[in-house]
Amino acid sequence: MTKMMVHNLSSHMTVESLNSLFSEYGAVRSVSLATDVMTGRCRGFGFVNLDELEIGAALDALDGSCLGDRVLRVTFEQKTLRPAGE
Repeated sequence: MTKMMVHNLSSHMTVESLNSLFSEYGAVRSVSLATDVMTGRCRGFGFVNLDELEIGAALDALDGSCLGDRVLRVTFEQKTLRPAGE
């Protein structure tokens, strides 16, 4: 399973609508949105987990695509490794 980060989402984006968008390209394992603590609205990015065999089609189709008036950016999640002891 591979986690992708989706950037430039509308503040009106929901987990259900993001799941629906990615489910066209394969089985979505999980979806989460970064939300504002006060309003509960999307902060403009989220995460989607798909099986590794299905991510290529999703990346090709959705990275740079328009959703409403926004251009989506879909990338692999970047993990920052910290040296031991920090």
